[in-house]
Amino acid sequence: MSTFSQAHIVVTGAGSGIGLELIRQLYPFTHRIVAVDYSESRLEYLALEFPKLEGFVIADLSQKEGNRQILDWIDTHWSNVDFCFANAGKAEFQQASLQNWKNMEALFQLNVNSPIQLGLELKNRCKDAEFRHVITCSAMAFWAVPGYSLYGASKAALLQWANTLWTEKSGDWLSLVFPIATATGFFEAAGNHIPRAFPVQEPGLVARKILAGVIKKQRKIFPSPLFRGMLLLDQFLFFIRPMYQRLEYRKFKNWVSEQS
Repeated sequence: MSTFSQAHIVVTGAGSGIGLELIRQLYPFTHRIVAVDYSESRLEYLALEFPKLEGFVIADLSQKEGNRQILDWIDTHWSNVDFCFANAGKAEFQQASLQNWKNMEALFQLNVNSPIQLGLELKNRCKDAEFRHVITCSAMAFWAVPGYSLYGASKAALLQWANTLWTEKSGDWLSLVFPIATATGFFEAAGNHIPRAFPVQEPGLVARKILAGVIKKQRKIFPSPLFRGMLLLDQFLFFIRPMYQRLEYRKFKNWVSEQS
């Protein structure tokens, strides 16, 4: 973990889940962390648990001006950034025809535009320094899961953008993380009593896997060896993905019945 010793680090979505666990695991090595969250109360809690953190920024990254508050803070306090963990994101769980398409722009701004724009802005500011941008994507970027049409579309867009940068040989500074379902408030925020996709990992384990992948400068970080194995098997055993999707479809149909 010496890679992170005294490093300047940005963490978005820092107030809960994977973002909170990243700060917990980075804090022993550096206090030069700016924690970003839309919730003032969550940042107040962070300040109590981590009193030596250098910065706290309240920013709604679902709005186009959200990144500006982060960049302004950095320009005022730091000369460079070593790592940015763009972890903020949100899902919506519902039948495709009933999802909140009116709010689609805000969801894509949060899940897609914000992490891309923030990474490019920070990369331009760190031309003479090594910088790594780490975006929390999702296993759903590869596999469709019933109920997550909007969310899955946003994560697939992130993956395609990253694949293009890597193909252009201009994305060595970029890592994407593909967590499976994580035991956080993610599901509660996505809908009413929604079913959790299988399997589920603890956020502390996911954060450890992310940091280990960043140290190795991996482009694609898979916190779940099971999911990575399923991706590989799916190339040869074509029943793997349909079988999994049937399992999740049953959960989805039961949830729809309960709502009605």
